Amino acid sequence: SSKLDSLVKSRFIEMFGDPIRNPLRMSVSSVEELAAPIKNSMKAGPFGSALKKEVYAESGYKVYGQEQVISGNQFLGNYYIDKEKYEQLNSCKVMPGDVLISLVGTVGKVLILSEDCQPGIINPRLVKITFDKRKIFPEYFAIAFSLESVRSSLLGRAHGQTMNVLNLGMIKKLKLPVPPISRQKEYLNFVAQVDKSRFGGMLHLLNSLSGIMHASFFSVADTD
Repeated sequence: SSKLDSLVKSRFIEMFGDPIRNPLRMSVSSVEELAAPIKNSMKAGPFGSALKKEVYAESGYKVYGQEQVISGNQFLGNYYIDKEKYEQLNSCKVMPGDVLISLVGTVGKVLILSEDCQPGIINPRLVKITFDKRKIFPEYFAIAFSLESVRSSLLGRAHGQTMNVLNLGMIKKLKLPVPPISRQKEYLNFVAQVDKSRFGGMLHLLNSLSGIMHASFFSVADTD
């Protein structure tokens, strides 16, 4: 799939140019300017002290952390808090379409929550951004954010050493070229096609794997 990922990235550069150099002189906005005009549209997770082990519950509201973001799977994990704690940490709550970004360790990984995400909050190692969808699609942001030049402008510091810590302040100030929403849509249609072929490839792989396993199982059985 890394071949398909590079296809998605090179098509981005082809259509919009490198976001940091911005050769097509597109209008540029900071992430802060692209966030939805609602309260807590950009929010870091609560202080660690607010989420000590003893506040976790068996079920209730999900606590999203790096596990979900790094795996790309919003359904993983089983940390929950009860309704009371959820109300208390309401400013950190997530909504479908929110972009979650990991801040430490595996830095700058992004997960976009889908329509069927569980209600919950982010933990201290994440930030969440609710984008203004009239200006930018979360998917456009996610791909731009994953490009090497953007990562190194964000994380690369003087003397070429990369910091492995991000914070919301750094992300808010990041400036990106923002093409018209119709161009973004055109690009995301292309990405969707690639994803479809990726899914097709997966099915093909699974079929051939089950074929191989089937064959090897019988060849082993026959040697008795």
